[in-house]
Amino acid sequence: MSVKPIPEGYHRITPYLGINEAAEAIEFYKTAFGAQQIMRLDMPDGRVGHAELRIGDSAFMLGSPCEESALHSPNNGHTSVGLHLYVEDVDAQYQKAIDAGAKIISRPSDQFYGDRSGTLRDPFGHVWFVATQKESLSEDQIKQRAKALFQQS
Repeated sequence: MSVKPIPEGYHRITPYLGINEAAEAIEFYKTAFGAQQIMRLDMPDGRVGHAELRIGDSAFMLGSPCEESALHSPNNGHTSVGLHLYVEDVDAQYQKAIDAGAKIISRPSDQFYGDRSGTLRDPFGHVWFVATQKESLSEDQIKQRAKALFQQS
């Protein structure tokens, strides 16, 4: 069975929020907007490394900003919202964006969570996470891989 480049239940483009108080934000979105948590991956220090929520038929992602992230708190004048774009061929789309004037943040590479992704900044300052799903993994599989990765660091 082949893996779909865009995960089941996701639209092609998904907002990604960088929030200092990510755990509190998740609870707020649940209470205020009826969001359902799809998955959550906490960092060894307790911060939310990545979470996915759904409101109706639309998903959005969020995480606590960290040095490795292209997103930081808007309280500090940084970009706090990025766009996660699923495409059929991440390498081709990434190069097309570079050719059109985007700046490299990180080149496409295979990720522990099953995507191949790279990060760009468009000429207007917005961050884009361009990805193709390569493996369809369960939340438990992602957590196991994350744990192994964090133990290496």
